[in-house]
Amino acid sequence: MMSLKWLIYLFLVPLASSLYFHMWETDVKCFVEEVPDETMISGKYKVEVYEDKTEQFVIKDGIGMHVDIKDPENKIILSKYYQNEGQFVFTTHLPGEHKICLSPNSTRWFSGGSRLRVHLSIDVGEHANDYKTDSSKGEAK
Repeated sequence: MMSLKWLIYLFLVPLASSLYFHMWETDVKCFVEEVPDETMISGKYKVEVYEDKTEQFVIKDGIGMHVDIKDPENKIILSKYYQNEGQFVFTTHLPGEHKICLSPNSTRWFSGGSRLRVHLSIDVGEHANDYKTDSSKGEAK
């Protein structure tokens, strides 16, 4: 009976991962998601900049994020600039490892620039659907 409860629990756990990480303005950070074909993936992020005066991370305008997503054949699925907080959504067409890369839209070439904290959440499958957005468009899913 106990193993049946755990099995049910495992099926009810959403396929999502959330984290935050630090990077510099000139860095590129990549993540790999192994997913089947025809699967929706949604990512949400927020970028904060470290302020020396307050010794805290704060949201500032002017620092956005460039998102590159490549399929298992290394073909670009998505390549787009976003604001300091945003969301990207795509559907896979091939099974396998999909590479999601984030890089700040900094104009600095050499020095590290500001230290950043990036909050990232990736949802895979039916959990990637944003029902609030879908219902506002009048679409029933």
